[in-house]
Amino acid sequence: MRIGYIFNSSLPSSNPGSLQVIKTCEALIKHNNQVDLITPNTGLNVSIKNFYNLKKIPTIHKLKIFRQFPIGVKYYLFSIFAVLYSIKFKFDIIITRNPFTLFVLCLLKKKAIVEFHHDFSVESRIVRFLFYKFKILNNKNIIKIIAITENVKKFLIKDFKIDPNRIEVIASATDLKFKFFKLKNKKKLNVGYFGSLEQGKGSDFVCKLSKLDTKNNYFVYGGSIEKVKSIKNNYNNINLTISSYKPYGELSKYISTMDILLMPSNKNIIKATGGVGNLSKFTSPLKLFDYLASGKLIITSKLNVINDIIKNNVNCIMIENLKPINWLKEINSVLLNLKKINRLKKGAFNLSKKYTYYKRAEAILKNIKAD
Repeated sequence: MRIGYIFNSSLPSSNPGSLQVIKTCEALIKHNNQVDLITPNTGLNVSIKNFYNLKKIPTIHKLKIFRQFPIGVKYYLFSIFAVLYSIKFKFDIIITRNPFTLFVLCLLKKKAIVEFHHDFSVESRIVRFLFYKFKILNNKNIIKIIAITENVKKFLIKDFKIDPNRIEVIASATDLKFKFFKLKNKKKLNVGYFGSLEQGKGSDFVCKLSKLDTKNNYFVYGGSIEKVKSIKNNYNNINLTISSYKPYGELSKYISTMDILLMPSNKNIIKATGGVGNLSKFTSPLKLFDYLASGKLIITSKLNVINDIIKNNVNCIMIENLKPINWLKEINSVLLNLKKINRLKKGAFNLSKKYTYYKRAEAILKNIKAD
């Protein structure tokens, strides 16, 4: 098949959505499809192949955006022009994760697959009005609706009265490769956090832990150089290393040096891009899948949404709250329970084989045929 993917954000970038889209496109190519990716003419001035460690690269079309318009207007204009631009390629199917792009595709009667990664609290009033008024998700041109988690599926069923059989849950994925090693006794543990430095994601909490736990080494990777400088002004303890975002192609090198990987998300203030909406009920954090693949010990906040993927004391340690004393208790007991810890590590490593981008693409394409 010839597949088009319309993505409304910058590429390449440190945005997790950009990573997921380009990796999904790569996996679709590995399933013997021709894939074209249509994006705005924005993004970092670096090699996409190297930045994302790609073996297969989709044909990328970067459309000029109208810089003189406000962000909200550019959002709508890009969707309209991207869909119109796509017509000449006569794609068998077009994939998008943008609701307004989906609306335009349906308007022009183009076959579409849509992915939803959150509820509609992050969408504009215009988009919400269009979807509810015209019952867009019941449009016959939508041949598959994908929800990133079970909670997203429940939201779609409740708010849009969609037949549950029309919605398929397809989780995030990883294609990082690691060898599994058992944790052995050592003097100091390397404790790492990889991801956003925004409020609610947990980086500040990890920095606080590092001040309280001086006998172990802590590492925080993520965010812009400016954001890293700001954090360093508040934390200058010698057992804490803070560095900016690492390209996906380099990520495994840094994760490999860790013994423990932390995911201390605040369930009340995980915000979407732009600072609106609480994603803690819906989010499927990409770093979780990279953490699993590494075979390192994962210590995470107890979020209902990730219970679809991981289980406490099976492949991770879950902690109910963000009280430092509870997290330090688990970290400092690791070397006292190596048999249990290595069992959890192996459980995570084995589970990751289920969540590859190749298998994700296979699920997206299931029961879909070209005309």
